[in-house]
Amino acid sequence: MSIHFADRLLTAVKEKKSVAVVGIDPQLEMLPPELQEFAADFGERQKVLEIFGKGIIDAVAEVVPAVKPNIAFFETFGLAGLAAYVTICAHAYKQGLIVIGDVKRGDIASTARAYAAGLLRPLPPPTARADNPFQLGPHHAITVNPYLGNDGVAPFAQMASENGQGIFALVKTSNPTSREIQDLPLAAGGTVAEAVADLVRRWGEANIGDAGFSNVGAVVGATHPEQLACFRELMPAAFFLLPGYGAQGGTAAGLKPAFRADGAGAVVNASRSVIYAWRDYPNLTWTAAARAAAIKMNADLNSINN
Repeated sequence: MSIHFADRLLTAVKEKKSVAVVGIDPQLEMLPPELQEFAADFGERQKVLEIFGKGIIDAVAEVVPAVKPNIAFFETFGLAGLAAYVTICAHAYKQGLIVIGDVKRGDIASTARAYAAGLLRPLPPPTARADNPFQLGPHHAITVNPYLGNDGVAPFAQMASENGQGIFALVKTSNPTSREIQDLPLAAGGTVAEAVADLVRRWGEANIGDAGFSNVGAVVGATHPEQLACFRELMPAAFFLLPGYGAQGGTAAGLKPAFRADGAGAVVNASRSVIYAWRDYPNLTWTAAARAAAIKMNADLNSINN
């Protein structure tokens, strides 16, 4: 029987004593100089992406529980980028990290089922070859766009439940203009985002793990600390994925309401502030700088529940 996703994530958080997630969002112009020079040859792009992604994973594997590769930054390089994405996800998986595929898929009926089948296939044994170029992943969880309603979420939730995986549905995103849609008031009361949060709660009720969390989690921006208590009340059993910490301006100080009273229930993502930390630590290698930034992030976030 597969380990429930939320139980797996909570165990990893406790083992690493960390709620940090490192996003892997490679942008060539921001890579360390030695890799930028290498990447000038278009034919070497896949190799550069893999060197960078695997280097970041090796640097942070001992200090964080999860990574979140963002497929958009790989798709921009076509098939070479997708091949690198698969290799990087597989490397993180073999390193024992939780792999959250930031894919934000959303569609209905047979299209949604096809997306789910491609992204949430059963996880291979850790000792097996996990870099199948015809499977995007392996993923322990993926992000999904719920704004098509239940028709757009149910295929992902069902596939995830069958395979011991999870999904994180976008509820309140970290970008400033999210308010243009997500904060719109409804005639019945509340906002659009709060209505989606209620749906997330209902979608997750069918699959609750031993620790009391569902395999249907929620993406809630760390840049909206004033709304976190409301969302925690609306989704008591949802694991929160909190993007926007670090480069986007989110801070640890306002994130406490996202957690349960026992300090569990959320993980916090940072990308640029960790993976490009070589700019802040000029005396360290780019991998050592990423590790130092992840350790600093841990110290900051661990202060939330102390």
